[in-house]
Amino acid sequence: MQKNLILLSFFLFQSVFANASDLEKYNVTQTTLENGLKIIVKTDNRAPVFISQLWYRVGASDELRPNTGISHMLEHMMFKGTNDYKVGEFSAIIARNGGDENAFTSKDYTAYYQKMHKSKLALALKMEADRMRHLTFSDVELSKERQVVIEERRMRVEDNPNAKVYENLNFISFDEKVLITHQLLVFKRI
Repeated sequence: MQKNLILLSFFLFQSVFANASDLEKYNVTQTTLENGLKIIVKTDNRAPVFISQLWYRVGASDELRPNTGISHMLEHMMFKGTNDYKVGEFSAIIARNGGDENAFTSKDYTAYYQKMHKSKLALALKMEADRMRHLTFSDVELSKERQVVIEERRMRVEDNPNAKVYENLNFISFDEKVLITHQLLVFKRI
């Protein structure tokens, strides 16, 4: 449920702040770094906390069969250590500092977030940057997380007839061959 709320708030955020005057009106600033990273800051002083979110434009729809679930696996592995932080240490540090963190993968996005006291923003960003650059992939952790992802899929899709139908409809609708055929038909009509 929390994942859906965050995703919904992201899309509402995008639709509400359509132009620059709206950004100023709602205390939102944005910039894009030289490396393409877009930074959006929404200031809200009602509580002394921050929520840091990193959204990547990659998700399940970027995967082709039979290699599916890669985005979800990577999401899980992001919590499994770096050269500086051991397995589980990222989450433990956030919790020890009174924070909350998680991640989610959708069709088009993978996002990671932390919520903590505003005095801990530098810590959260430092740790996030570290795991984005220095993630380690242990065979043991990869094997464990693969089983977790398989179980999540079983619970959310395999054991849910509606989810299976929805997944198959998406596959048929967005299959690369179907899209190419559709694009050719559209092109021929023009």
